[in-house]
Amino acid sequence: MIRTALRPAWLALLALLVVVVVTFYQLGMWQLGVSSSAASREFAAEQAARPTVPLAEALSPQTTFPDDGAGRSVLVTGSYLPEQQFLVPRRLLEGEEGYWVVTPVEVEDTGALLPVVRGFVTDPQQADLPARTPVEVTGTLAPGEAPGPSGLPEGQRGSIDTAELVNDWDAPIYDAFVFLVSEQPALTGAAVEPVPPPTFGESGVLWRNVGYGLQWFVFAGFAVYMYLRFLLDASRRQPAPPEAAPAPTTPAPPVKELRP
Repeated sequence: MIRTALRPAWLALLALLVVVVVTFYQLGMWQLGVSSSAASREFAAEQAARPTVPLAEALSPQTTFPDDGAGRSVLVTGSYLPEQQFLVPRRLLEGEEGYWVVTPVEVEDTGALLPVVRGFVTDPQQADLPARTPVEVTGTLAPGEAPGPSGLPEGQRGSIDTAELVNDWDAPIYDAFVFLVSEQPALTGAAVEPVPPPTFGESGVLWRNVGYGLQWFVFAGFAVYMYLRFLLDASRRQPAPPEAAPAPTTPAPPVKELRP
């Protein structure tokens, strides 16, 4: 079988098989990617279609973050607390590393604090301090983050960890934060770039495209199977090498009889 596979015709067929398998694999992975991205777009559209509601309808202070709260558009009325503003480093916006500018809002109805991601800067000096005046913030709700790195400069935190903030702020807080979408009046400077709210939740997959992807993987496996099958059949049809003919033997000379 090995000698058959090393023949030029079979080596050419093997090269074709490699091209076919790689192509089918890439097509399968492309279908899986289409499945995931299409499902994410559908989920994002559903999330964006939900109406904006007052914060009190979505969340209460010092309560567990609701299961359907992530991605909810909320309206918050209160005042920024510039003295409590902090930066979160090592964040990316369009591939550029920088800082989130986070300022809490003291919610008018409850007096509790809600962190607001007002935007993104590449230099801490660009993070302005908003005036402590009444403001209406419309934003996207998000659950508190896991603890981040420690040992950062003053005025910076490793993440928006509400469990840590509740110990540092002398006021009740919400177990959440908000990505700023708009504010009235506009109190955020032009140097602070808006941070697009992410898509939250389990977006899942589109099973139709998953099926297409699996079909391409099956086609690739079938191509390998047929190659090996044809190679095995060709090896079995090869004629056996002729057996070596026995070497000719020289007849022994006749023995003469001795007569008396």
